[in-house]
Amino acid sequence: MAIARLRETEPDDAIVTALRDGGVRLAEITLTSPGALAAIRRWSARDDVVAGAGTVRTAADAQAAIEAGARFLVTPVTVPDVLQAARDAGVPVACGALTPTEIETAWRHGAAVVKVFPVSALGDAAYLRAVREPLDDVPLLPTGGVRWEDVAGYARIGCAGVGVGGALVSEELVADRRWDTITQRAAAFTAAWREGLVRHDA
Repeated sequence: MAIARLRETEPDDAIVTALRDGGVRLAEITLTSPGALAAIRRWSARDDVVAGAGTVRTAADAQAAIEAGARFLVTPVTVPDVLQAARDAGVPVACGALTPTEIETAWRHGAAVVKVFPVSALGDAAYLRAVREPLDDVPLLPTGGVRWEDVAGYARIGCAGVGVGGALVSEELVADRRWDTITQRAAAFTAAWREGLVRHDA
């Protein structure tokens, strides 16, 4: 899942085209980005990408994103009101958590997948490998500092996916309209994930 977290530049539709060309079909635009709701509205009308809203922290955020057409929501923390609003609308949530207790709480409150954030602060795949021992029924989405070289390891231990922000879609690349670079990075991340899946299945 690509995360577009922009602070100064409005999200261009070329972002999702570049991601798609590199094999990435899930695109999150954070609500803190300029023009986020308008981008979600445009991107959700496309049939070549699944667009969602990130940094959803309140029920009002959730409602606005859902009304804009977000196909999924992503939260930095576990907010029961957000989960309830999404459940009422039939929209899945990748719910933010970090510790085993937080992960279990998010899962029991109805998260479709638990976004482990910021995973790089606690040891990357080694941390998730330990967490998955007692919580192997919880789908985990490591996010926060995920690098290309980490991806295969996450796939090998059975994560549901990865969330990648600045290493894939950065403010600089978008401002400079370097769409080919985004496509190349998306292809590299996708290839690394597939490599990890092959080793996991083996």
